Amino acid sequence: MLTYPGVTIGDMGAKLGLHGIDNGYMMFYNYAISKSCLLNKTGDINENGEYVTRFKDPNKRFGASLGNLSAGRVGIICICVANLCKVVPIAIRYSAVRRQFGGKGEELPVIEYQMQQWRLFPYLAAAYVLKYFGDCFYSDYAQFVISQHSGGDRIYLSALGAEIHAISSSAKPMAAWLARDGIQECREACGGHGYLLAAGIGDLRDDNDANSTYEGDNNVLLQQTSNWLTTIWSNLNPDEIQSPLGFLTFLVDAKSISKSKFQAKNFEDLFQSNTVLDSYKWLICWLLQSTSDKFHSEIESGKDIFRARNDSQVYQARTLSLAFIEYCLLYKFTKLCSQYTSSSSIGSVLWKLMFLYGLWSLEKHMGTLYQGGYIIGNSGARLIREGILDLCHSLLKDAVGLADVLAPPDFILNSVLGMSDGMVYKHLQRAMDETPAGHERPSWWTQAAQKLCSKL
Repeated sequence: MLTYPGVTIGDMGAKLGLHGIDNGYMMFYNYAISKSCLLNKTGDINENGEYVTRFKDPNKRFGASLGNLSAGRVGIICICVANLCKVVPIAIRYSAVRRQFGGKGEELPVIEYQMQQWRLFPYLAAAYVLKYFGDCFYSDYAQFVISQHSGGDRIYLSALGAEIHAISSSAKPMAAWLARDGIQECREACGGHGYLLAAGIGDLRDDNDANSTYEGDNNVLLQQTSNWLTTIWSNLNPDEIQSPLGFLTFLVDAKSISKSKFQAKNFEDLFQSNTVLDSYKWLICWLLQSTSDKFHSEIESGKDIFRARNDSQVYQARTLSLAFIEYCLLYKFTKLCSQYTSSSSIGSVLWKLMFLYGLWSLEKHMGTLYQGGYIIGNSGARLIREGILDLCHSLLKDAVGLADVLAPPDFILNSVLGMSDGMVYKHLQRAMDETPAGHERPSWWTQAAQKLCSKL
């Protein structure tokens, strides 16, 4: 490769997945770069070598700059959605065809078993919730970019850029981990057949794996979200909460939310539209205060700000960021559900998907909900878990149809287990028959037979 003196360009070599994408590196050694190459939208260097910017407030300049970094993360969210929308239909379609065990001499499709529903249906719900959120967030980001170029209000755009950056910094990890865990669960739910290359899940798993680390390592990125949240919390003024997208407007009632308790006593209470969102509002407020207390206790122990923040991540700031983005997903999807009555055919299914994803996600925070005193006694945990299983059962008759809506065409799905015609064994047999030399003896079989032949 011909390069300028002082510039080295090369290929990074083979990767675990994404083999259709080349990755390279570029190194500079004593190579001067022209001033005209500066990325200078929010700040520049004048002819006297002085830094100049149109932003008087450094925080607003920082917010405007951060918004530009969100494009890649918004794209990754969409990639993760696409991966979930491929793997979930494969596993659900396969589970509807695959029969095993059962009473009275008749084998049942494995999708009818509670365990299989509990393993797969939450990811079906997650795919719908994440897809709708991703579409909305992409639209919000596109409008932000357009406003930047069309001369929108700088103060508003600065606040919007900071919020978009904070949300993208937690939505990208959430999407990547949902897809990662969903792909693995679907692979295992398909048994040994899911391990076949022809199932299409292995390549999907390897390709998706990069989403956890590029455009920012997930655990590091989450700190961007928690930093933004705790900064707002430490300067909380109900009249000045800057949340252009509306995700933090509930902090106006932070004091009353922090005193609230889990009120659901039965399924009728549990499946009220506000139950899950109210629980998340309390959870976020409690984690905000807990993270803030932990940070200040580390400062008081003599640590500097960097070390104190670093030692406030596990069980505190990291959990806060994850709870917040789960709330954001549910906040958006609940708005969609509210456009339909729960008695309508579409509304009924959408609300079930919302509640399933919401309760399934909330159940993972059960320890914190008890630790903070939001849930008291064992009835709350039992009700949430029974609600999850009830929702899984009630979605059984719609599961294949919901998977079909998500699934791309067969030639894109590229899986013998997930073809839309449901002929799993026909496609499996064809794939095995097409294996090169699959029905032939290996060329070395005679030598192996001689070596293994008995000398008696």
